[in-house]
Amino acid sequence: METGSQHSPSQTVLAVFVFLVFLFLTWMGAWVLERAIEPSVVFISTSQGQFLYWLGMRLLLWVLPALLLIRYSGRSLSEVMGSTRLRAAVIWGGGIGLVLGVITLGSKVLGHQPLLSSSEALAVVSAVVVAPIIEEVAFRGAVLGALMPRYRFWTANLVTAVVFLGIHLPGWYFQGALIGDLRSPLGGALSIFILGLVFGYVAYRSKSVSGSIIAHALNNFFNI
Repeated sequence: METGSQHSPSQTVLAVFVFLVFLFLTWMGAWVLERAIEPSVVFISTSQGQFLYWLGMRLLLWVLPALLLIRYSGRSLSEVMGSTRLRAAVIWGGGIGLVLGVITLGSKVLGHQPLLSSSEALAVVSAVVVAPIIEEVAFRGAVLGALMPRYRFWTANLVTAVVFLGIHLPGWYFQGALIGDLRSPLGGALSIFILGLVFGYVAYRSKSVSGSIIAHALNNFFNI
């Protein structure tokens, strides 16, 4: 995949490494800060406070550095989003997203779980809108896209899926769910890793991060 970057593929890979180190360190710091101020700041413990805090942290720690990495690798946000390939994004993202939804609903039926939950509106917005957009721009847009000129797709996709799984670990740890999610065959680490591969494949085939956003959003919707 050609880019207009003035930097060599090796330099871009180094930039990806710096981005990931920054992301992991600051994301852990965001969790430490949240736990430190929550007892004394009542608003942070509310659903609105949690939504705004984590939205702000994701915009600051995920989106802004991701946009810098995208630009460093010689691409524009419009190219990453695939603004000229919306049809392919809808077909691939919608198709794979619906397949994931059917699998999710089937597992719920087999596990005698309720098909619907009583999640709060902000939790739904966070899971179905905020998380898919921010996570896909950061990982499939910035990381996968920057690695593609240097590595074959499946190598780049594998690395991206691993770090996508890794960014979930701090949250699981601070929520006291790390061991359980690492061991859980469904909804835990294995599922996140596989979904990372799937979302990367959608972005690759549709040549559009919009496609992986759609698939991610549908998957999260059916999991609520």
